[in-house]
Amino acid sequence: MPDQGETYTGFIEAELKAEHERRGALDGRAAGIATTSSAFLALVFTVSALVTGKDYRFTDWGARGAVLALLLFAAAALSGLVATVAGRGYHVVSVPTLRDMVGSHWVDDEVDARNVTASSNVETIFDLRVGNNLKARLIVVGLGLQVAATFVLICALGWELKSFVLP
Repeated sequence: MPDQGETYTGFIEAELKAEHERRGALDGRAAGIATTSSAFLALVFTVSALVTGKDYRFTDWGARGAVLALLLFAAAALSGLVATVAGRGYHVVSVPTLRDMVGSHWVDDEVDARNVTASSNVETIFDLRVGNNLKARLIVVGLGLQVAATFVLICALGWELKSFVLP
């Protein structure tokens, strides 16, 4: 049996598997950003309300900071949600082509069959990488927004809570 293209085919199959695994990992990280942003936001504002009391009125600077942090956390959560759905579509072999493979092309020699399947996998890898790279960029944006939101929130709450902590 001719082994022409076996090395390339094996490599391409490994790349395809890696891109599918990368997609799963990126989807998990994107969902994590959305979840942690939402949870952290709810937790911090709940704790702030408990510490300051229901009748406490934020200063202008504290209120602006809290609202900015709220917007940044919301944007981070949105970035995570968008990343989970971004780049979902990718090339797959059509059903008629699959039928041809087991029909009229069943008699093709092994080297030609290997080339056709490897070429199809290359198209799928290309589409997966484009989508995965978009997901990765959105995740970086979401993480940056989380860091910014955390910083702004710490500053705003620090400003507001200083009278409770410092005499």
